[in-house]
Amino acid sequence: MEDYERQVKLKFKLLATFYDLFEIPLLLNEKGNPRYALARKIPNEDLHILDVCIGTGNSAIAVAEVNNRNEIVGVDLSPDMIAVAEKKIRRRCIRNISIRQMDATRMTFRDGEFDIAMISFGLHELDYDLMLGILKEMCRVLKESGKLYIVDYEREEGFLKRLVLSIQLKIFEPSQMPQFLRYDWVEILQSTGVQVTATEKYLFSKLICAVKQSNAERTAAQQAVAADRLRRE
Repeated sequence: MEDYERQVKLKFKLLATFYDLFEIPLLLNEKGNPRYALARKIPNEDLHILDVCIGTGNSAIAVAEVNNRNEIVGVDLSPDMIAVAEKKIRRRCIRNISIRQMDATRMTFRDGEFDIAMISFGLHELDYDLMLGILKEMCRVLKESGKLYIVDYEREEGFLKRLVLSIQLKIFEPSQMPQFLRYDWVEILQSTGVQVTATEKYLFSKLICAVKQSNAERTAAQQAVAADRLRRE
C-alpha cells in the first residue's frame, strides 16, 4: 500500500501542473462532456456528495456551479492535485466544496454518510483489486438507495477518435488500460452492492449510473453473480 501511495503522489506531482490540458477536447464539445452530463443528473437539493479521486476538481466544480445546495466533499491522495483544485475553487468563489487528503481504499467516513458518490477518470489508474476496494468503500459510505456515478474512458468507433484516444492512452495512461476497457461493469458493480441503472456514451468516455441496493437485494445479486460465474466455469 505504501508503494501504491508513493507512486500515485509521484505521478500526479509531475502531472498536476498540466493535467487540465487533457480537458480541452471535452471543453470544446459541451454535449460530449461527461462532467456536464453528470452535473445534470444531480438535483439542486440538500445532498451530501462524495467525489472520490477529485483530482483538479473538474467534476465537483461542474456540479457545484449549477447546484449551490449540494455539499460536496472531495478526497484525493495527491497534495499537488488538491492544491490545483483548491486554487480553482477559490478563483471561482465556490463555497460548497471541501477537500481532504485521504486514501480512498480506507476512507474515514461513516457507513451510509453520503447521498451520492462519484468518481471521474480515476478508476482506470488502478489495478483491478485496488479499483474494487475503492468501489466497495464508495458503496459502504453511501446511504441505502444512494446514487453512484462513474465517469471514465470508453472505446471509440470512428478512426480519428480511436487514433487520438489510443495515442493518449499509450503515452499517459497505465498498462492495464486495454483490460480496463473490457470490464463488465454490471457484474463488477453488482459484486460491490450497487446496481447499474444506465450507461451513457460521451466523447472518449462514458457515464455509468448506479444505485446502492438494500441488504437483501445485495445478497441476492451477489449470489446470482456467483452462480453465473460457476456456470461459466
